[in-house]
Amino acid sequence: MAIRVEPALRASFTQAAELNHRPAAQVLREFMRYYVEQTQKREVMPTVALSVAERQQREKAVAFARASVGLEGFKPSASDEDRARRFIDGSIGLADFLRVDH
Repeated sequence: MAIRVEPALRASFTQAAELNHRPAAQVLREFMRYYVEQTQKREVMPTVALSVAERQQREKAVAFARASVGLEGFKPSASDEDRARRFIDGSIGLADFLRVDH
């Protein structure tokens, strides 16, 4: 597999891997395995039926999070908004909603 990566990102990634005493290729393979596992979990895990009250509570929590982030001068990314939507509809739980992507 050949992928194109900006030189600065490649250099930063290689440096980070070296700081952790790990080959960059090994780290990439681990990322790939993790991504496949997470995707398979989502395919297997059906959406949980939420009560109206639970859905409203989740909507309020997401609205509060958006407002808080906005006050700090940030805007949620498209993937953050997608994760928020999946949290509200019950596709993912709180832990996955709060997960930080790097």
